[in-house]
Amino acid sequence: MKKGTMTNISPEAKHKKPGGRLARLISYRDSLRVQALLFTALPLAILLALALGAVFFAYQQVAERLVLSRDEELARISAERLSENMGGFVRVLSTIANLDIVTANNPVLQKNALIQAREILIDFDGGVIVLNPEGIVTVTEPFRPDLLGQNLGDRPYFQLPRDTESFTFSDIISEESSGEDIIVVAVPITSRDGEFQGVLAGRFYVGFQRIGEEIRKLSTGELGEAYLVDRSGRVIYHPDYALIGTDFSQRSAVSHPMAGEHTGAILSQISNRGRQVVGFAEVDVTGWTLVIQEPWGNVVAPAITSLRPVVLVLLLGIFGLAAIVSAGVQRILHPVGEMAAHARRVASGDYDVQMPTNPVRELRDMGAAFNEMVQQISRYQAGLRQYVAAITHTQEEERRRIARDLHDDTVQTLIAIGQRLELARDVAEENPTEAVEQLRQLRHMVTRAINNVREFSRDLRPTALEDLGLVAALQHLVNTLDQKSNVEVTLSIEGSPEGLSQDIEVAIYRIVQEALTNVRKHAGATQAQLQTRFLTDTVQITVRDNGVGFPVPEDMAELASQGHFGLMGIKERAQLFGGQVTIEATDGTTLLISLPREFRIPSPLEPTQSRPRILPNDTE
Repeated sequence: MKKGTMTNISPEAKHKKPGGRLARLISYRDSLRVQALLFTALPLAILLALALGAVFFAYQQVAERLVLSRDEELARISAERLSENMGGFVRVLSTIANLDIVTANNPVLQKNALIQAREILIDFDGGVIVLNPEGIVTVTEPFRPDLLGQNLGDRPYFQLPRDTESFTFSDIISEESSGEDIIVVAVPITSRDGEFQGVLAGRFYVGFQRIGEEIRKLSTGELGEAYLVDRSGRVIYHPDYALIGTDFSQRSAVSHPMAGEHTGAILSQISNRGRQVVGFAEVDVTGWTLVIQEPWGNVVAPAITSLRPVVLVLLLGIFGLAAIVSAGVQRILHPVGEMAAHARRVASGDYDVQMPTNPVRELRDMGAAFNEMVQQISRYQAGLRQYVAAITHTQEEERRRIARDLHDDTVQTLIAIGQRLELARDVAEENPTEAVEQLRQLRHMVTRAINNVREFSRDLRPTALEDLGLVAALQHLVNTLDQKSNVEVTLSIEGSPEGLSQDIEVAIYRIVQEALTNVRKHAGATQAQLQTRFLTDTVQITVRDNGVGFPVPEDMAELASQGHFGLMGIKERAQLFGGQVTIEATDGTTLLISLPREFRIPSPLEPTQSRPRILPNDTE
């Protein structure tokens, strides 16, 4: 402050007496400006010091919670990924255990099965063994004479699959012959009638660290580490090879899951390592625990470094910006909180909520986008309900038609056949010629009944697809449309459907069937073209007609509300297999469908949300 005063003194004043300079300083100190600064700066400085202390304390608490939450989530996600990988070992063993040559309980056949599956069993570095129903080792791959004939019936990895009819992962155990630490993955061998035929067990040597390969990929920072322990607290994998097999059951990160906690995070003081942030999670498939830890100082060091300029900014701007920021934040957070409340109402099924107009342009645009999203969800839900109702109605109508046709045609024909048989039996001895005529008529009636049943079978399931293949089945659909209507249909095939899965073939068949049905029933067309292109990665289907067309809605969800349930079904079926549908309705109607050639159906251990639903053969 004195420096500022001296710089404001004019050059002439520098040559005046020192006594006058002191008097001016005292006079400046007594000014209103200085007094205001003295009486405000000191209290504000104290408040600022208290605020900064509170901020640092709050930051420490929040940072601790965030870090614990982050490490817990990282451990949980990593454990889920590891669980999926472990589930892959179970699926490999289960697939082999379900083979007929394995369930036959013949060691020679079982050995051949393991030899043939050697490539997919390569991950089991300790080999694969087969235990018969008494727990005796009858087969080893590769050949292990020291294991053959051993009675392992008292081992948990034999008893658990036998008693629970499910797979199991062992903890670290000592191999009977070599004394090496191993882990065993065991699945039951069950015959087709459900009889227990033994156990198929894959073995890992703990020292080879095959299980730890996925854990090494985890990002835990330069000083962090991740390790895996079994249910008894022994280390299955650790970056420090010397700690493998060590008993960690006394560590807090291990004792917590051993006490029943499936996931969590703690701050732990570890000798020679200081304060550590430790997250743990149970690996569901195995029952083991994955632990991730990193130094607390390493975690918060970047944040502490970044706080220094923040503190400086607070010191420089706290006085003028506090009120403005508070008011501005309140102005922004209020509509955001209101939108969050509306979003919860939408999640509960209330689609009547609307965000009011906000004077702030960004918030106004966000509110308009939210309102549009709610309207689209509402329209989609309404269209979906209409579509489901139409599908249900169509199915019931089809059931009634089949029942009526069976009663009026097939059943009546069978009754007539029975009566003819009675008549032929009565006249067989007296008039053989008439009996022969009766039998000839019976043969004609039986043939007609067979044709009727075959017609029902063709209507209910795509026999042409199963018997002739996809291309011939598509040609059959085109021929059927030619026969049942006055529409001239041409078929163009490019590429080959070879390699397509059965699910994709059925989807293509049903989509084309529905599209041609729409052409016949609704298009009013005289000509139609069906083009199917089997490309490298996709299958592109184009159905074009010269009919009357219709107004295509911007939102495909409105198809159901307009009564286009067949097109809605095509769209839903294509989306189930990762495809897209485009509709053009100028000068007739053009339907463009694109489907991926490869569609992987999730395995039982994977999430089911992407698993395809089976749609009925619905019509508009």
